[in-house]
Formats: sequence, C-alpha cells, structure tokens
Amino acid sequence: NMDFITGEFKETLENRRKFFEKLGIENKNIIEIKQVHGNKIVKAETAINPETKADGIITNKPSLYLMLKVADCIPIAFYDPKNHAIALIHAGWRGLKKGIIKSAIQKMKKNFGSKPQDPIVKFGPSIGPCCYRMDIWKEAEKQLTNCGVLKENIDNPKICTYESKDYFSHRRSKDQNLPDYRFVTILGIGI
Repeated sequence: NMDFITGEFKETLENRRKFFEKLGIENKNIIEIKQVHGNKIVKAETAINPETKADGIITNKPSLYLMLKVADCIPIAFYDPKNHAIALIHAGWRGLKKGIIKSAIQKMKKNFGSKPQDPIVKFGPSIGPCCYRMDIWKEAEKQLTNCGVLKENIDNPKICTYESKDYFSHRRSKDQNLPDYRFVTILGIGI
C-alpha cells in the first residue's frame, strides 16, 4: 500500500521509502496531489503541496516524478517527445465525464506547445469492462482520439485490477471484505 489515507502511516511510509529507494528517486522530487475525481490539471515546476486538489499533473522538468494513487481508475501517462513534456492523469468515470483528458491535452498545449498528435499515451492497470458496468477503457480511448491523439500512439495493455491479484482493486476489496489499499503510478522524463 502506498496511500496514507487507506493504510497504516508507518507501514505506508516504509513502503514508499523502499519503493523510491529502489527507483533511485528522492522523496523531495515526487509530485503528489490530492485526487478528487475531477478535471483539474496542475503544472509542477518544483515541489507542490500534496494537499493540492487535482487529478492530473504536467511538467517538463527532468528532476520531477509525477505520482498518482489508484485502485480501479485509469492512470494515464502522456509523453510528448517533441517538447519533452509529460502528464499523468487519474481517470475514473467521473473524471472522464468531466473532461479530464481534454483538460490534460489543452494544458500541455498551453504550457509546452504540445500538439494532440504528439504525445505517446500509456494506460496503467485499472478496472476492465469484464468487472465494471462502464467500459472506462473504451471511453478514455474514444476521448483521446476525439481530441486528436493518434490511435497508434495509445497503448492500453488492458490489465484489469479486479481480475489481477498483482494490483489493488477498490471494488474487489469491497466485494471480498479486504483492506482497501492503493498502488501508485510514477512518471518521469529522466535525465
């Protein structure tokens, strides 16, 4: 578990320490937000308050690593190789309905000059249509292409968090009366 809200504080702190150490990332370079199932995207140039309410982060700073906590929503990573910029968004059904994808694409364009056809987009593990009433994968892919992202630039490995025992799932935890933990997705440009 990597979430202080859903887990025991000391255990989560130690999990994070080990994980960041293994990746060679200093805690001070992790950009974290308080996710609220909306469409707000924040730009990170330096550390930001982790209590900042948003569902997406953008940056072009190689020293920063963007981090989201998830357990069924889609973590979607954008990398614009032309402008060396990245975005990481938390896309559940509510965020998709509110236009989180369009917000991220517009924010990258405004701040870094990214064109919709430039980014390479990768989905992280999330709940699939096999286990949820709404196909958030299909909806997210549709919104991406409607915004101008090239279909061949979208990579969705279709790993369902409910079916896979390798990831936490909020719904599986609820259905099976298990602890409701979160894993993280981290994205950085690299140096």
